[in-house]
Amino acid sequence: MVNYMQNIINKLKKESNFNDNIIYREKKILFKKIYIIFNETLTSSTDISDFIIRSLNRINIPLYHNILNKISNFKYKEINTYSDLSYYLNSGFTIILYSKNKYIALETRKDLTRGITSPTTENTPRGPLDSFTENIENNIGLLKRRIKSNDLWSKNYVLGRYTKTSVSLLYISTITKPELVEKIDKLLKKIDIDGIIAAGTIRNLLEKENKNFFPNSISAEKPYTAVKYLLQGNVIILVDNDPFAIILPATLNDNFISEEDDYNKSINVSITRIIRYLTFGITLLTPGIYLALTTYNQEIIPIELLISIAAQRENVPFSTFTECIIMITSFEILRETDLKLPSFASSAISIVGALILGEAAVNAGIVSPIMIIVVAITAISSLDFFEPEFINALRIYRIIFMIGASILGIYGVLLIFIVFLINLASYNYLGMPYLSPFAPPNFQRLKDSIIKFPISKTKKRNPILTNNITKNVTEEPYE
Repeated sequence: MVNYMQNIINKLKKESNFNDNIIYREKKILFKKIYIIFNETLTSSTDISDFIIRSLNRINIPLYHNILNKISNFKYKEINTYSDLSYYLNSGFTIILYSKNKYIALETRKDLTRGITSPTTENTPRGPLDSFTENIENNIGLLKRRIKSNDLWSKNYVLGRYTKTSVSLLYISTITKPELVEKIDKLLKKIDIDGIIAAGTIRNLLEKENKNFFPNSISAEKPYTAVKYLLQGNVIILVDNDPFAIILPATLNDNFISEEDDYNKSINVSITRIIRYLTFGITLLTPGIYLALTTYNQEIIPIELLISIAAQRENVPFSTFTECIIMITSFEILRETDLKLPSFASSAISIVGALILGEAAVNAGIVSPIMIIVVAITAISSLDFFEPEFINALRIYRIIFMIGASILGIYGVLLIFIVFLINLASYNYLGMPYLSPFAPPNFQRLKDSIIKFPISKTKKRNPILTNNITKNVTEEPYE
């Protein structure tokens, strides 16, 4: 048996290239050898020296199972395979070898994570201020803190050949359709990759068959948002070392819903959502429509405005399309620098770039003032959305509409818009139509789309996501 354990240790040393961070300690208990193995960069030295070693020193019965009694204060797992031993060792556990094919993995992980803080990407005037962290167990706890029911189920995975990243699939068993869970479960089990270093890797692998540029999943930094979608029948994926949850499946309409909507009256929320859809159309179509009207369809523009635009462009050496490309590219560069720079400097750089460079470009005759206005309106409208993948899709489609406008004018914009709608309407992911609840129409779900009805009127969940359609909604306010 001693030889067997020594062989295990030799194998570990060889595979780790004799890593100095992995500590091997031999200890005798009543004339019998046990081995203690841990990675000092991942484990708490205090737990090992003050608790584990002291507990083992108090063993006075020649039964190895007495080890479990002495260390009962620790979370432990009994393992019997070498692969499990290697996994837990590299996860911050302390391994005790005490018998052939019998190992104990004690949770002695060093706290390498940050505490729960306020969100950075989902800032709202009202609502909870806690956010997910890089610790998957903490994140699951934040969800269970809000859903105090045994119906919140989870499936756990270890993905990545080298990273061995913990991934959890969470759903409410009495709400979410089992077929949806099975589909996502199969997709996750098919993943075979060297490493999962972020939730974005999972998103890209799950969306590899996406035929449109818009994302069919959304990310959530706040537990509040994740719980809201869980109650609707969606599925949540949490990835260790990533402070964002993945919500599946998502529709186009989900990108227009905000947390603060739950704190306002229905009429105010409806007005706000109409504005969001309006900004969507503005950021998507404004450059293309401007190109079409000034290049091909000038008869639509009032004569006074047309003369003013022509006078402004008199000294501009570039075509309208080239001018538009220059300004939009400049804006995207400013956006990227704003994201990369520290917060204390980003706002200043954005102001300098937007005002000084824009003014200098006009004075130099590179662009016209009207083009500055068009790009500014487009840029301001795009700020109404916070999902990065959604914003990137808007960039791509904006360029496509501009190309169509430069070739066929307003007819090109209309043609591409029709193809755009057909593409979105024909696409579905995990059985969820992307334009739901508009196409196909779902009158119950339309009550929480562009126009938001009072909560007492929205009694139905999405039948695509759940068999438990009816919500328990109070019919009348309490007296």
